[in-house]
Amino acid sequence: MGLGEGMNLDEELCRFCKSNKVLIKQFNRPPKGETNFGFLPYNRSLWRCPGCRHITNKHNFNIDTAFYKKTYQRTTYKEKARSRFTDLMSLPREQSDNRQRVNFIDNFWNDTQKNKEKSCLDVGSGLGVFPAVLKELNWDCVAIEPDPEACEIIREQIGIEVLSGDLIECQKIGEFNLICFNKVLEHTQNPKEMLLQSTSHLKSGGLLYIELPDGETALKESGPDREEFFVEHFDAYSRKSLELLMNSVRFKILTIDQVYEPSGKFTLRAFAIPL
Repeated sequence: MGLGEGMNLDEELCRFCKSNKVLIKQFNRPPKGETNFGFLPYNRSLWRCPGCRHITNKHNFNIDTAFYKKTYQRTTYKEKARSRFTDLMSLPREQSDNRQRVNFIDNFWNDTQKNKEKSCLDVGSGLGVFPAVLKELNWDCVAIEPDPEACEIIREQIGIEVLSGDLIECQKIGEFNLICFNKVLEHTQNPKEMLLQSTSHLKSGGLLYIELPDGETALKESGPDREEFFVEHFDAYSRKSLELLMNSVRFKILTIDQVYEPSGKFTLRAFAIPL
């Protein structure tokens, strides 16, 4: 299949601003640093929207909830998930994306939402380092995570409630003042569905916190082989495409920032409230 062959009209157009996407790069092998999930033959292409500067991965690999239940964590951490949790938790604040993230969220909450209970639903918790540090600051957290082993680690190491599955399939989730999507929405082909579902679990006046790969900055600074564009990410965002995404599901963005994290990731982060 040639570059762009087989793409229908909808695939050729940006999902957010409907501009024609432009090919950035065709990959026939994983770039350096990408986890080898065994996808063969390895064919994918990276596309950029010149209108809103959103970036999209195109491939036919089966990356769905079942992949995150069975393959993602085990392939990424290779029997070392528990030791990885310990390593991440032991990082000092100046070296820790996670501790800086929690500090930012907690400061924002104390400054703007100080009369609200600190209750948080963390969607796609991974190894659980985010709710672990939130708990240190007296947040009441519930985690949702599709991988069963990661759920065990969260229960054992943190001692909080964890629901096994994704936001769409889990039942009796409850309601919270804050729902967090930390580097989660880029892993789903339908981020709008997940955002709309989240409104069922927000208390009145509740907020979303969202982190996404800053594809616009990563491409400009370092090129298309960056981790922001690895195969498991269907999308990498720009400030504009994040704004368009939130507008499309009737959320108002309260704050939006572009940050360069200690790990070297280019990241967009935002708080938003449903209209």
